[in-house]
Amino acid sequence: MMRRPVITLVLILVATPLSKGAADEPSSAVLIEFEPQEAKLGEPVQVTIRVRGEPGVAYKLPEAIDLGSFVELSRSRTRKGDLYVFTLKLAVYDQVGEVTLPAIQLEAETSAGPSDREDGCETPGAAGQLSVPEATVKIKSVIEGLEKPEPREIAGPVPVWVRDYRPLVYLGLVLLFILSAWILKRSRPSARPDRRLVDLPPPRLAYQIAYDKLHRIVEDDLLRQGKFREYFVRVSAAIREYLGNRYGFFAMDLTSRELLDELRDRPTPGLEHSSLKLLLKNADLVKFARLRPTDEASSGAIDGAYTLVNATRRVPEAQEAE
Repeated sequence: MMRRPVITLVLILVATPLSKGAADEPSSAVLIEFEPQEAKLGEPVQVTIRVRGEPGVAYKLPEAIDLGSFVELSRSRTRKGDLYVFTLKLAVYDQVGEVTLPAIQLEAETSAGPSDREDGCETPGAAGQLSVPEATVKIKSVIEGLEKPEPREIAGPVPVWVRDYRPLVYLGLVLLFILSAWILKRSRPSARPDRRLVDLPPPRLAYQIAYDKLHRIVEDDLLRQGKFREYFVRVSAAIREYLGNRYGFFAMDLTSRELLDELRDRPTPGLEHSSLKLLLKNADLVKFARLRPTDEASSGAIDGAYTLVNATRRVPEAQEAE
């Protein structure tokens, strides 16, 4: 296969003196090459720029370059002595024909001394610029050279065989469902049991629960044992639970004042607020102040609790008829 000729453009420039007395120093040469010289739209084109500079001067490409219709794909720089080689990989996507690469201004930097960089470039300092001249490459259309540059007919669909196990999965799920239903049917008893379930007792009323708790307090004989604090705690808790169940609110976490305020906002026929207040006050003194109660206060607590429940209890009409 014959290799396409490479268009080589050589430009010899006389370097601008970097300082006074530098007019006799050797000039700088710039050479730019396109490879290939003709490319199709979108194909990469390699641009090689060779710069033979003056001693002590390093050259580099600017960060931003005006490339005209070209798009930069990559760049690199190498150095061999005073010869700098810049390689640009470019492409054109929106223009055919002769496409010109604008002139590029290389940045020249003076050297401050030897460098340890891998590419061998010296540490730069401030200097002038070196111009790379314009260059032209021919960009051809992607359909150029075809005898009949017409769109090809759309090919028909191609069958693609894919292993599909979904029907097997669905079948397995159906069989599993049938097997589970059969096992469930076999495990159930064939006849109804002769024994009937025991009917649950009717829910207990508020006053019945209170009576049971007060009876247990009396049976435990806490006063004779000197357990005054436990005695008043249990009496107070029984009354609080009864009032909450009787009038429909949760009374166990309320303070004595909050409990009395709650009852004042509700219809409570038969309830003596003064007696309840005295009972709660005596209970709080024993529970929190560790006060030893008198015999009168101790006996009055259980008697007052029974009196309160008897005066406010509500019996359903069906039980009253019985």
